[in-house]
Amino acid sequence: MGIISFICPYGDIRLDLFLTTQLLNNTRTYIQKLILSGNVTVNGIAVKKPAHKLKEGSLLTIKEPETKKAGLTPLDYDLEIIYQDDYIAVINKPAGICVHPGKGNYDNTLVNILIGKIPNLPGIGGVERPGIVHRLDKDTSGIMLIAKNDFSHNALISAFKDREIKKTYLAICYGLFPQKDGCIEGFIKRDAKNRIKMQISKKTGKYCLTRFEAVKQVRGIATLLKVMPHTGRTHQIRASLFETGHPIIGDKVYKRKDILNKYRSLNFIKRQMLHAHILEFLHPKTGEKMILKAGVPADMMWAFNSNDNDKR
Repeated sequence: MGIISFICPYGDIRLDLFLTTQLLNNTRTYIQKLILSGNVTVNGIAVKKPAHKLKEGSLLTIKEPETKKAGLTPLDYDLEIIYQDDYIAVINKPAGICVHPGKGNYDNTLVNILIGKIPNLPGIGGVERPGIVHRLDKDTSGIMLIAKNDFSHNALISAFKDREIKKTYLAICYGLFPQKDGCIEGFIKRDAKNRIKMQISKKTGKYCLTRFEAVKQVRGIATLLKVMPHTGRTHQIRASLFETGHPIIGDKVYKRKDILNKYRSLNFIKRQMLHAHILEFLHPKTGEKMILKAGVPADMMWAFNSNDNDKR
């Protein structure tokens, strides 16, 4: 049995729906079967009702039946380690790689890479998520913070929950943003028609706030943005920019046919142009303020190398 534990950062959400945001490589039907079979506990008590409403701060533990041999296989990969000491590591995740193993993918994830790079990592924070304290989407590149022991793991989980860690992303969006800076505010919830998609609402869902700054216009058809999410909801940046009518270029989930047709010259883009660029946080052991950056990936440099004169 694989064991996974994590804390629910918000309340008043169905157990099965919340787990679909955490176990992204599993179907909702599979998750409901886990719940009905008693493999999910909430605060130490087995809960067999998929519709059970969670409270903020609830501790969830999932015992997931193994479909493969136990243990994780290290993956040899030339991963950039930006910083590391005895307590933490900060890495630059490539685009196209899932963060942790899931059903159907146990060998080609960031976790598989990490256990081959960082000694004694397995077991910290869960059998299949060792050291992981936050995530990036598969096709998002950039900076990630890794816990190297249980002390750091607990401290960093709390820091993310309390919004004490600041994140800055780079995004390239379709069209020319009319504003130099601003914020996108609303409530985010799962799309009723598409389980893997989130949508921004004015009234229902979880509150989310995303600040942005327009860095420059690109080729007269796109905008390079700095994006600073104040809250940390699933797909928050992608869904928020989609809501403005300026979705991220290359995003295969948050897309509009009319925009794709209008900007056909950008069809050379193969993945969503979103990169986690900067992390600002206090070291879990020393309390030292740390500001670390992941360099811009090669597949986004076309925007930086553009000769557009409008630099904001």
